[in-house]
Amino acid sequence: MIPVRLEVKNFLAYRSPDPIYFEGIHLACLIGENGAGKSSLLDAITWALWGRARAKRDDDLVHLGQSEMFVQLDFEQEGLTYRVIRKRKAGKRGQGTLDMFVVQPDGELLTMNEPNMRQTQTKIDDILRLDYETFINSAFLQQGKADAFTVKNPADRKRILGEILGLDAWRVYEDRVKRQLRTLRTELSNFDGRLQEIQAELAKEDQ
Repeated sequence: MIPVRLEVKNFLAYRSPDPIYFEGIHLACLIGENGAGKSSLLDAITWALWGRARAKRDDDLVHLGQSEMFVQLDFEQEGLTYRVIRKRKAGKRGQGTLDMFVVQPDGELLTMNEPNMRQTQTKIDDILRLDYETFINSAFLQQGKADAFTVKNPADRKRILGEILGLDAWRVYEDRVKRQLRTLRTELSNFDGRLQEIQAELAKEDQ
């Protein structure tokens, strides 16, 4: 996933700053005092993509004194440019929206929304090929949580490493081979049974 453009409004420390364009930036260093909003930019990316950030509640992400927040992220993945727009109204349970588009070369937006937010989120995860937990334990280490991966239990570490290395595809192949082996064993057992029947019939004829 390559970020292209980030736009936020009323998100954490930011009221309505100019959009950030990442094109042409290969290495960047964010410098500023504590509370200036350095980590907020990274939180904006994770919230746009997965609806999750450092705060326990979405309402805590809304800029103080405001009632609605908005994050839009354009990113490239496997040759296509996608746009994700996530909004939230503070204090209104369920008052959130998630929209996803493919940005065509001419700038036209092709909607990729599913019937509900959960299904749209699943589509985003499938396109990215990783979820929030995998992201924050690999590409993005949160402030004060550099050991988040090492303190997880063995099962979670195995799952995260599997997602990072793309082992899910191999599990699909493994399951397919296992099913084929079960089918072959069943057929072999049937052939063996039939062979025994034929041998028994031939033995009777010899008598």
